Amino acid sequence: MLSRFRSNQAIGFILSVMLVLLFVYIWTRPWAHREMRDGFLLGFFPMLGVGAMLFCTLAMTFDPLRKEVPEELASYSLYDTAKALVMVIGVGIYFAIMRKIGFVLVTPVFLFIYMGWFGVRPWRTNLILAVCIPLATYLLFSVLGVRLPNGILPALF
Repeated sequence: MLSRFRSNQAIGFILSVMLVLLFVYIWTRPWAHREMRDGFLLGFFPMLGVGAMLFCTLAMTFDPLRKEVPEELASYSLYDTAKALVMVIGVGIYFAIMRKIGFVLVTPVFLFIYMGWFGVRPWRTNLILAVCIPLATYLLFSVLGVRLPNGILPALF
């Protein structure tokens, strides 16, 4: 009976419900209907992304393999759920701190902790990636003209 809730169909259904709720949430926000300089609505791409994910989850719900239980979920436990919840909470904390302190200062710490937690080894590789990825991202976004939170960094220089 419990394996039925671990099937592709159950997972697809749960994800579909969550994505419909996310789509409705975005749709009801006033910012989502604000028109940008290029004529697109600000919420167009978020809603497009959620719609694409919803299409995929509905495919999981109705595909021929919907009754199968993926091998990884056969041994799924509450510990795995707690680990995922801790990650989501950590991302929320990261976002709040990043807005105040800044992307370039907070992201390497966050990446170092999370990559270590998920098993990136050795730690030197972890450290190099944790520093290089945010710097490359910051440079790319700067070239594209997208501002990332600077936080306290301008005050230091």
